Amino acid sequence: MATTPGPTPRGPAFAERLTRAVLIHEPGRLLVTTTTLSPAEVPVLDEPTDPGAPLLPAAYVLEALAQGWVALTGHRGPPVFETVEFGTPLMVGEDGVRLRLIVSAEPGTDTTVVVLRGEHRGRQVTYGHARLRHPGRSAARTSADPGPAAAPPMPNDPPVAPLRVGVPDRPPRTFFVEPGRSDRRLRYREITTSGCVLELTGTGAAESVAAVAGPLVLGDPGVRAAFLRALHPWAPDMMLRPSGVDRIWLAGVGPYEQVTLHATHRGRQDQVHRYDLEIRAGGRIVERWTGLRLRPLPGRPGPWPAQLLGPYLSRRLAELTGCDVGVVLEPGLRWKWRRQHTDLAVSRLLGADPALHHRRDGRPEVGGGWWISTAHGAGHTFAVAARTPVGCDLEPVLRRDPAEWRRSLGAHLASAELIVAQTGESPHRAGTRVWSALEALHKAGATAFTPLTYDRATPDGWLLLTAGSWQVATCATTLRGGPEDLVVAVATPR
Repeated sequence: MATTPGPTPRGPAFAERLTRAVLIHEPGRLLVTTTTLSPAEVPVLDEPTDPGAPLLPAAYVLEALAQGWVALTGHRGPPVFETVEFGTPLMVGEDGVRLRLIVSAEPGTDTTVVVLRGEHRGRQVTYGHARLRHPGRSAARTSADPGPAAAPPMPNDPPVAPLRVGVPDRPPRTFFVEPGRSDRRLRYREITTSGCVLELTGTGAAESVAAVAGPLVLGDPGVRAAFLRALHPWAPDMMLRPSGVDRIWLAGVGPYEQVTLHATHRGRQDQVHRYDLEIRAGGRIVERWTGLRLRPLPGRPGPWPAQLLGPYLSRRLAELTGCDVGVVLEPGLRWKWRRQHTDLAVSRLLGADPALHHRRDGRPEVGGGWWISTAHGAGHTFAVAARTPVGCDLEPVLRRDPAEWRRSLGAHLASAELIVAQTGESPHRAGTRVWSALEALHKAGATAFTPLTYDRATPDGWLLLTAGSWQVATCATTLRGGPEDLVVAVATPR
């Protein structure tokens, strides 16, 4: 057993960077190594909590754990990860960070426990912890672990919006370029309240991480880092940090010229979002994550990409009103194509064939027990769907003099004045909230004479009103490339 730094244990693909300085080595049983990571050696920067201390993304922590597993066991290929826990985010200050990798074999099993530890603000902390095993050495294989040679059946894809008829062609969703990578393009094929489908192209050339982790056990960590950064649709007002994963299985390490991520949002409990992920390349599943947990850190709401505002509104409506309302905001409105834009927005909510028809007054309706409502404004189409009556409206904040507001709101002007007194916001925004609330109530079926009552306001721009047996949630926000001030309103039963 070596108790001082010495030669790294030999293996077919050991990690030269993280396992070079060995503190303890008992072959096949225990390995403890140490290294110092400097800011210049952080290959990809997450959005830092402290701008002076870059964060090593969780995908690179996984690679470090895998390197320790390879160094102790000598196995080739990627391991299966189980009970992964991400601890304190690995921040790299000016003086660097001292890391210690502890790898130990569990007696009587084919499982290895790997822990990445270091010093953070004067105290010892854990950055990552996982149980790793060879995919071919366990008898506990399940349908979730088909093995690297298997070609599992492809599950049904989440619905992808159909092509529009008569509307000029444009991409179905906005393209996002991965920060720092001009050769990598990330596209949301679909975003719903229950999942999303993303495509990442230009991933053939692995990033240079030799200075950090030596030979790559898991392939390009930048692919996973890009996907984890993109899992924001259900909480785009927050920064999502991975806190753990139940299980990760990999069929191979690539490189792949194009990969597609199918992410399913399994729900939220105690502010922790849970996801299942499948990564596909060449028509087969190459990676599967089960029970990914992301913990949000508060962020600044807006300005929003239009495609992300809808899922955010849906989540906050459920939290504030208790109503399950699907929401979509479709950009690129052309007034002469309003009906086609409405059809597309509803198809985003209910699937490719929602049996949509329009009444003589132009109001859209759909069967299957769904209530829908739509609005057009600020260059966008706004649509909501629920199992109970629902109405919506979308308005840029209107700037009018007091006489115009009095003529527009009539007896409801007192509600706008009360909002100004209670919240301190401008008369223009308060008046627009009341106007949008009245429009949403009308579409939901409420009478025009139902008085509005101020209920409460929230720190993130929401204001709730009641009107008899109805409630109206209004949100003041901004859109990226759109109006500087925008109000949306959704009316639902109380």
